[in-house]
Amino acid sequence: MTVLFALSLLPIPSIARADTETPAGDAVSESVTRFLEQRTSSLGDQVTIEIRDSGANLGDCPAPQPFLPRPGVPEGRVTVGVHCGGEGKRTRYLQATVSAVVRHLVALKSVDPGQRIDATMLGWQQADIARLRRGYLASADQAIGMVATRRIPNGATLTDNMLRKPWMVKRGDTVVLTAVGHGFRVSRSVEALDNGGLGSTIRLKTENNQILQGKVTGQDRLRVDL
Repeated sequence: MTVLFALSLLPIPSIARADTETPAGDAVSESVTRFLEQRTSSLGDQVTIEIRDSGANLGDCPAPQPFLPRPGVPEGRVTVGVHCGGEGKRTRYLQATVSAVVRHLVALKSVDPGQRIDATMLGWQQADIARLRRGYLASADQAIGMVATRRIPNGATLTDNMLRKPWMVKRGDTVVLTAVGHGFRVSRSVEALDNGGLGSTIRLKTENNQILQGKVTGQDRLRVDL
């Protein structure tokens, strides 16, 4: 009993408690992950996000505020900026990879430059978005009626830089320019100095050799607002 009593008087070793607070680096990574999940919701449910750089390398970053240096839906390898602090006085950058299986358009046959795209030329495939080139087309409306800017091989993934709108105004042609201002509208013939599709802005030359810019509004028709 004497021995037990003596042992009871000895100090009890303290047991270290696990730190329940999230480390600063993890908080940044989690904030970036949530941010990317919100920005990639349009890609579907099977989205995988991997933070490639540890947020711990950023140092202390209170109240992280992620943002995208480049606008648009993040796809593949992306850079995410993080403002640190309530006033965003410091900015850090993380690298991330966004993966998702998406449906995209492919050519079912070879297409020659200048050939107009119709539905019979289009097919669908699925692929990891991280392996697709930027500008891939995910809607038939983005391709049907467009014109090939280059030769497109059979089976190639269609991208926006392979296609253009049909020319409605051609360089060197005489077209109608409508000048619109407050309370007036005047039309005259001018020379188109560029090719242009509907909605594009091109250069034009008036009868007195003045160079202006006009918006393509229809076949051989331009408009300028004064």
